[in-house]
Amino acid sequence: MASLKNKKIERKGISIWPLVGAIYCPIIFVVLVINLPKVQWKYVFESNKTRVARRHKKAEDIGLPGIPYWRNSGSAAILYLNRDGVAYAMCGPDFFCSEELNAKRGIHFMPISGGVRRINSKVIFAADSYWCDSYDINHAGKCRSGGWVNGSER
Repeated sequence: MASLKNKKIERKGISIWPLVGAIYCPIIFVVLVINLPKVQWKYVFESNKTRVARRHKKAEDIGLPGIPYWRNSGSAAILYLNRDGVAYAMCGPDFFCSEELNAKRGIHFMPISGGVRRINSKVIFAADSYWCDSYDINHAGKCRSGGWVNGSER
């Protein structure tokens, strides 16, 4: 009887951990191969100050008066906030300019009165509504993490 207890019983088949590795390792590899080239590694550890400066430079290169911010109501209204903290609105259906500016051809920008208050690095409060940084918007009315969603703070 003692000799039966000392004998090790060998199991036939595959143990669970090699099976888990065989299933999940190819899935993880494919996900990494697809997503890693999309990451801009030079901006991953960027500070808030350099990110804002880079966005101001990008906006100036395009010819805008500042970083574009979208109204958090789902409308297409856009404000442009320059380096000095002055917000500009594009003359049109959302912001009515003087008749002289509206009569001229081209795109015209008008400074917004009342001032701008920065809520955080991605959200400002101006013209009695919240505005999301257009570089951080998923779709109309929704900011990404750290922003505002449908007028309420996350």
